Amino acid sequence: MKQLNTLLTPFRNPYLQITLIVLLINLVFFVDPSLLRKGTMLRFSWLDGVLLYLTDFGLLFFSILLSVSVILKKHWKLLFLIFLALILRFEISYLLKLFFQTPRPYLNLDLAQIPLTQAAGFSFPSLHSAYCFGLIPFINKIYTSKTQRFLAISIAIIIAFSRAYLGVHFFSDILAGGLIGYAFSKLALYVEARYQFTDWFVGNIKSKLELRRQIAHLVTGIAVVFLIHLKLLTPNLLVFLLIIGAGLSLLQKYRPSAFIHEILIKFEREEDLRNFPGKGAIFLMLGSLLALLIFPINIAKGAIMVLAVGDSISHLVGRYFGKIKFPLSQNKMMEGTVFAIVFSTLGALLYVDFTKAFIASLIAVVAETIYPAKLAKYFDDNLLVPLLAGGIMLFLS
Repeated sequence: MKQLNTLLTPFRNPYLQITLIVLLINLVFFVDPSLLRKGTMLRFSWLDGVLLYLTDFGLLFFSILLSVSVILKKHWKLLFLIFLALILRFEISYLLKLFFQTPRPYLNLDLAQIPLTQAAGFSFPSLHSAYCFGLIPFINKIYTSKTQRFLAISIAIIIAFSRAYLGVHFFSDILAGGLIGYAFSKLALYVEARYQFTDWFVGNIKSKLELRRQIAHLVTGIAVVFLIHLKLLTPNLLVFLLIIGAGLSLLQKYRPSAFIHEILIKFEREEDLRNFPGKGAIFLMLGSLLALLIFPINIAKGAIMVLAVGDSISHLVGRYFGKIKFPLSQNKMMEGTVFAIVFSTLGALLYVDFTKAFIASLIAVVAETIYPAKLAKYFDDNLLVPLLAGGIMLFLS
């Protein structure tokens, strides 16, 4: 055993590991079509159904299970790191998709018969793989039991490789996505271990209402887009949720529940608690619904992403790091506006081209920045931003 440990010691160097994985990706790239064709020989009818379920719905429930585990253990710092690493690896992976523009395997005539399902967008690298492998470093911290770790990591790996089994990704796509996901998660953990930046974040999120509000807005908005993308959140379901939300809001206003009040007080301004409990969430859902009803699906998702990212980033960066007043609004900071435009563009870029993403983000973020508070009482900016951003994207189509 000691000899084996000595032999494996050089391979524990992270730089060597990354180098070896990059070399493996390059080697696999040249035999991708052959590997994929041979992979179809390992298919079984019962396994087809299992992996078709796991690849999307299974991924969603697996993510919920991990999130609940983190929340129950009150690992708030870990939850923040998971979310931060998720955003980074998704953006990097998607930008690489746009750069390489690799077609899906089944668009090759020789592989046209292999897919069991289809997927939108380019192939390299795999977003599913980036997500799943990016969870592995955190799984080791979420669970203490070796059995739980083994099961969770196994599920993550199976979901990642289900993309090749179903014929929507080459194996090199999965390896590259896995490298990106794993590397950015390890980077987030390394930076946290060295600088402890989550102490500032968690300390402030406990004590500052506006920080909690904007984080909730960001997470909810991105979750809405994610669920729409998976076709789990439809206009009909959004209407149902709005009816339930409006009913609960009215009940809370006239027959308040102590339990609901304890939740709302953590995220709502005092004025909204009195006059319109749950206002922010309800208008975010309404803005998302209107975008879905009015615009083509990808434009709607891009517009909702501008709503989710732009407003939150503008407030967070402007409030805590801003130094320069925005010329057209004395209540907003230039730094917040600039960062909001950049990150809104990156978010919308997942669904529309760069020109649409940038121009829509620029105009929508600036409009929200200078939007008069008096007018916002009659037409909420959660309605203004997605309608304006979506309208601009549609005009540029």
